[in-house]
Amino acid sequence: MAIVVLAAPTVPVLLAGLWWAGCAVPLVFIDAQVHRLPNVITMPAAAGVFALLTIDATVTDRWEPMIDATICAAVATTVFVSMGLVMGRRGMGLGDAKLILSMTALLGWWGWGAAFGAVFFGFLGAGFVGAVLLASGRVRREAHIPMGPFFIAGAVVMLALPA
Repeated sequence: MAIVVLAAPTVPVLLAGLWWAGCAVPLVFIDAQVHRLPNVITMPAAAGVFALLTIDATVTDRWEPMIDATICAAVATTVFVSMGLVMGRRGMGLGDAKLILSMTALLGWWGWGAAFGAVFFGFLGAGFVGAVLLASGRVRREAHIPMGPFFIAGAVVMLALPA
């Protein structure tokens, strides 16, 4: 939470970050436990982030960061939904796509690099943990790794950079 406070330049962006972080914390534990990212948390997370970023754009009359955030979220979510639909159970779940919606909207406010850096670090972390688990014999190749905690960790890393 301290990272969000340090990274936010305005009160509405601070509130958006805190709202997202408050939603992300239970998502980490739920996804790690049951491999699900429930709509009851992911959808309000996205709605709150978009609402608060829109308030920031309205108050500051700076719409460029909001436009960037919206485009980042739209592109990333479209890619993740497409992967989920095309790959079925072998790919990303639609819960991951809904998490990506709120995460890339928030980070997209700082630009494309922040948003897609978080996704990159999420994949990198999951790949590293997956390789360690495979090498140690704790899982088989068919195992599914919950991606939500890794994407959230990637977002925290990217939030720490501007802070």
